[in-house]
Amino acid sequence: MKRLCSVILWACCLPGWLTAQNKILWDGEVADPASCYKAYGSVVPGPDAYAGNYCFRAEPDNFHASRIGFNCSGMWRADISDFDELRFFIKSNQAGQTTAVRLTTYFAQSNWVDIDPFIVGGGPLSTSYQEVRIPLNLLKTPAYDLSSVEYLEFSKSPVPQLMFFIDNVSVADLTNPGILCQPLSDRVLMLKINEKIDTNGCRKPMYYTLASETDGAYQGGVNPARVGLHYYVSGLKPLSGSPLVSVTLFLLFDQPLAEGQSYSLHAEDIQDLSGNNTFLDTSFVFSDSEIYGNVKANQIGYLPDSPKLGKLGNFLGDLWAMPLDTIDPPTFQVVSTSGQVAWGQKGKFFKADTTFSGEWVVDLDFSAFTTPGEYYLYVPGYGRSETFQISDQVYENVCYDSGRALYYQRTGRLEQPYAGDWAREALPATTAEIHASHLTSPLYSSTDFPPGTQLPMTRGWFDAGDYGRYIPTAASALFILFTAYELYPQKFPDGHLQIPESGNNVPDVLDELKYETDWLKQMQAPDGGVYFRVTPATWSSGLPGDEKNTLFISEKTTQSTAMFAAAMAMAYRNFKDFYPAYADTCLGMAKKAWSFLKDHEDPSAPVNVPGISAGPYPDPDDRDNRAWAAAELYKTTGEMAYHQDFLNWYSKIPHEFSATMSWQQHTMKAIWAYSTTKYPVSQIHIDEFKNKLDTELLVEYQKRTMQIHAYHGAYHPFKEFIGYGTFGMAQSYAFDCIIFSHLLDKPELLDLAKIQLDIPLGNNPLSTTFITGSGKRSPKYPLHWSTVPGKFPKPVPGVPVFGPAASLVMNRPSSFAIQDPANRYPAGFKKADPYPVLRRYTDAREAVEMSEFTIQEMAVTMAAFAFFTSPATPAPPLQQNNPASARRKDVSLRVAHPARELYEITLFTGEKERGAPYHVGVFDLRGHMVRRFGIRPGIALQLNVSSFTKGVYILKIRNRLGEPVADRKILVY
Repeated sequence: MKRLCSVILWACCLPGWLTAQNKILWDGEVADPASCYKAYGSVVPGPDAYAGNYCFRAEPDNFHASRIGFNCSGMWRADISDFDELRFFIKSNQAGQTTAVRLTTYFAQSNWVDIDPFIVGGGPLSTSYQEVRIPLNLLKTPAYDLSSVEYLEFSKSPVPQLMFFIDNVSVADLTNPGILCQPLSDRVLMLKINEKIDTNGCRKPMYYTLASETDGAYQGGVNPARVGLHYYVSGLKPLSGSPLVSVTLFLLFDQPLAEGQSYSLHAEDIQDLSGNNTFLDTSFVFSDSEIYGNVKANQIGYLPDSPKLGKLGNFLGDLWAMPLDTIDPPTFQVVSTSGQVAWGQKGKFFKADTTFSGEWVVDLDFSAFTTPGEYYLYVPGYGRSETFQISDQVYENVCYDSGRALYYQRTGRLEQPYAGDWAREALPATTAEIHASHLTSPLYSSTDFPPGTQLPMTRGWFDAGDYGRYIPTAASALFILFTAYELYPQKFPDGHLQIPESGNNVPDVLDELKYETDWLKQMQAPDGGVYFRVTPATWSSGLPGDEKNTLFISEKTTQSTAMFAAAMAMAYRNFKDFYPAYADTCLGMAKKAWSFLKDHEDPSAPVNVPGISAGPYPDPDDRDNRAWAAAELYKTTGEMAYHQDFLNWYSKIPHEFSATMSWQQHTMKAIWAYSTTKYPVSQIHIDEFKNKLDTELLVEYQKRTMQIHAYHGAYHPFKEFIGYGTFGMAQSYAFDCIIFSHLLDKPELLDLAKIQLDIPLGNNPLSTTFITGSGKRSPKYPLHWSTVPGKFPKPVPGVPVFGPAASLVMNRPSSFAIQDPANRYPAGFKKADPYPVLRRYTDAREAVEMSEFTIQEMAVTMAAFAFFTSPATPAPPLQQNNPASARRKDVSLRVAHPARELYEITLFTGEKERGAPYHVGVFDLRGHMVRRFGIRPGIALQLNVSSFTKGVYILKIRNRLGEPVADRKILVY
């Protein structure tokens, strides 16, 4: 493999001490010195100051250390982790004394360090000021990197009436910038710098020279035509939340670099903010074979007979788009992982996408290539994409992970055989308290439980990154997965999610939905009204098992009651074949909720409970909620009263149809339920719905996907609307296309659905996936319990995150840090600022609008990918009639998972005696057999998968005649 220019430079630099500048933490010269936080000491004016008018007089004693806070100097909780020395001036009222110092913040303390060895000119202290310079590495601990400092402390002392005078506390940066040089294309070199830099000299092309002895275009040395600058917040430091700023320079040359030729780059005057200067001299051999980031593709892969779209383009900061030939775009190749070119074609320039991606975007359409295998896209001069598969089973793992992500949202205890590395304790509370605010609710009645009453509150899913449970998102998630199951039940078998209920002859998705429905049933009040949410009083910060606070039940609302009625009517339809008595209670509760709504026709105001910090999910209008509830009850029962109720409420709402995945808008759900019932309907409403889908919504989806947006998706055409998953959660548009394809009998919509799925799987400007555990680059810090600092090595797989957001709400320090013009350039502080909106993404728990999700996003992710998985239903009964051979209908397979690396398989055939062995084949998703062995009916057999590669595998059981009798998916993780 040819060597890339990838060298970190620490040599050829000016000595740091010649140019280093200090950052003042405290000097007392502020408007109100008395406001400085302090303990066992005073801020004093007068001649004892080293410089200026004020100093800190430390007065430690035998029991107390002294400390001075940085709050009054604007350095409260400052990040000094990248500095090298702590410096201050100190003297004592008693010569020959000493002390030790440490730095502290609200969550940590540094090491204590004796100052004597670090007194400039030697100690001990005298009654005149001396400078102390302590290496910060001596103060740092494994748990505290000094990325947040509040106080400088001085140790306790037994010496009576001892005082120290301290002034000009500062930190110094003595380290030269580090540079990572990489080719970005055959005309662009990229210099990644490990700290913020002075942007004056570094922008001048004359300071950079690229030379080559073997490439005639660069003999004698050539300056770049232009130099670009880009910086953004790539992440936040744990605990302190300080921004990690990525700084990049782009050197754009007029002539292309030649493959395999040697080059040397010289650069000068790259200076950090402390004045440390770096000269760069490095040599490299240019090769485009390992350049990533310009060529994008779905990092999981594509179905064989489907659209296959890749992209070429990149963003060069204030140079904007990476230059491309828009008249004669480059040719691209589909290359196998063995290096063979399998297919090739010329790319097609699509558009200059300044607002959204900041790129000139070239389409790489290889839809005509259908051969299964593992490949990557390659564009000469620009590099390659990540590896992907073309396979009928390409979405199996994503579907599996996203389905199990709901299991990980359970409020109960997650045990190791099912949860693996993410086993954890349950939410401790099994009851919740009626909040005092119920007394002021217009819906409070004499039959209601009085405030303070403890009600059973078990099971259900955590709504999102918090530990609340909410009716709006619960009802939306149930709608999505109940609808998916009703349309394509064969994609949801029993046993494929490896949850505790697997193997009970009930589809795993219904088991998971029942876990949520069990909780939902506890939210109905005696009069039929339904409580809005159950949450702790404050946002949780640790693991579920750490949340010891009381859970509070917020008041009833008509909106929640209507959504509850709709969800419970759907639950009856889906559970009645498996849990008939349970289903009957669901329907009874749905009807009771509807009766409540008949008695309370005024909509509830949005819930706002003083003292409760929880998701508001505001929805001032309940008419669409009621229409949905009536439609589901009619679809379930066929009772004409519900039909009339639907027609009544549907006539009162605008017939405007937005995405089905919404906790607030339910018109689409209402008319969907009405359009898919088997009972008599008013055809005019269905015809209107279908016509508007055909002529408005789907036309808009098609236009946005294939004409407006360079990264083909149905997301909103106004950049200010990007956020909370409008781009990153493109699977919601895919699900719309899937169900509308069914309703309109338009299979061509399925291709539109598949194109949407490319976005969350890596075919986007950032070349990252927005689903944990998927693809080469996936989110590491979703706002999820599995990323609570210090608990688990990586997040639960299958969690979809919101992705890019035009702006963050400015109610958190992290929001300002991420959007601060000092940390994001070109400007991206306001929605209207020029920084490309689809690049406004930081993988950080604190960036809620980017890193969170709700259970409805999890549900739609599973529903969309499940549709495109291979059918998991058993094959039809065998045609042969051989009494010695168990048929598929006579066979049951139990698969237990007692340990991460172990599966226990038991085959039950109905035979009176244990017969001859059956044959088990274990296949990966490419159809390759990785293990084969025999199994006898009734005898448990253990399968050790410790040597298997991570992924989904299929067990296929054949009888002694070679006939298939059973199959089951298992996961290796």
